[in-house]
Amino acid sequence: MKDILALGDGKLRFRVMVTESLSHLERVIKEHKGGGITLAGIVGGDGTVLQTRTLIENEWGYLPLYSFFAEGTRNNVQDSIGIGPNSSLALTKHIVNAACTDTLERYMVKVPSLDINAWKGFNVGFGLIPRLLWFYYGRNAEDYREMEKALQTCKPEQYQATYEEYAGKEANGKWGVAKSVWRLLVSLKAGTNEGYLLRKALAGEIKFDGEKQKFPKAPIGAYVSCYEKVNLGLGKLNPKPSPGAAKEEGKFQVVIAYGNPFSIIPQLPKVIAGNKMSNAVYQYISTLELPAEKVVQIDGEHIPINSPKVSYDGTRKVLTLPVIA
Repeated sequence: MKDILALGDGKLRFRVMVTESLSHLERVIKEHKGGGITLAGIVGGDGTVLQTRTLIENEWGYLPLYSFFAEGTRNNVQDSIGIGPNSSLALTKHIVNAACTDTLERYMVKVPSLDINAWKGFNVGFGLIPRLLWFYYGRNAEDYREMEKALQTCKPEQYQATYEEYAGKEANGKWGVAKSVWRLLVSLKAGTNEGYLLRKALAGEIKFDGEKQKFPKAPIGAYVSCYEKVNLGLGKLNPKPSPGAAKEEGKFQVVIAYGNPFSIIPQLPKVIAGNKMSNAVYQYISTLELPAEKVVQIDGEHIPINSPKVSYDGTRKVLTLPVIA
């Protein structure tokens, strides 16, 4: 990458930084505050983009142009703008060419963004979503229950340490989607920890734009995304749980599923096709509040948060590859 960027014939000033930890990343972002950086390239998956973008936007006080390289386990936002795997070399060359010809803006797309208690994300889930993700990572259902109890009683400043205590108890190996499906099958048995977690309703009240909501049955999961499709590595079978994502300017689409979680399984063909489920509410709003929830899924990461609030946060300019006719 450095060799390609150096081809800028002196017209392109750049630095390539490889960070070894989150604390190292934080130091790098702070060191470059006030540096007048116009384009920030982030190499990694959804979680890396989340952590880096959150630090940049909270520390620098302005929004640079972005380029997202699809080099992670999950590359959802990259996939949504046409940046696929094995495209990093082409994207790097494109950055050099566009920067040297002052045409970067020509290849920028506007991507909606979310603010979740100062976290800067593109995808958020509550209830059923972070619990399924917990299983996806091969973790234990009993530990999740104990973690939820601990978060209810500890102080907000202790949330991260409490989460890490339980998240560290990970099962050997990660089975990914197959693991989640197995947990779903196990949870059909009455009295299992898996069954309890998957059937558990969202805690407390839910507010759309400050107004408390009521649903036909107990809500079990809330989902917000800035893109339609979720990349689970299933190709054409990747689901589209938010079929109206990014369709209304200034708002995001929230999906609230309610009732029996196992009623979702027969509707998976609908979700894959990008159609709406029958046991869910779909609505465009600007803010979503679930003050009693403590664990949020943001861009594939579990984040412990006190009184989470999701807000539409404008758009971000992201560099994409030129369309080949």
